[in-house]
Amino acid sequence: MDPDRDEPIQRSAQGPIPVPPEQRARNLALAAVAGQVGCSTVVLIFLALFAGLWLDAQFGVKGPFTIILLLLSIPVSLFLVLRMALGAVRAIQPPAAEAENGSKAVRVKED
Repeated sequence: MDPDRDEPIQRSAQGPIPVPPEQRARNLALAAVAGQVGCSTVVLIFLALFAGLWLDAQFGVKGPFTIILLLLSIPVSLFLVLRMALGAVRAIQPPAAEAENGSKAVRVKED
């Protein structure tokens, strides 16, 4: 960052380009979503692992519950990642019609 400015500077061939605060906020929000997605995936896999190990110990078997729960955690994790990513995109990016004129778009049905 430039010590005389509050906003970060991007470099280009023509010189520094200031990043608008709105873009910086979006970038930080996307980074937060990436961190949240990664952490939730790891937590879900560890929960499946420990639950499977516990069930295996309770029933006196070696492996089937752990393997089943780990395999079931894969589609659940993908579903959660997709939901979080789509929710974040929806929250970060305003609808195109509202961004253009600041009001809600009205569709007219033509016959």
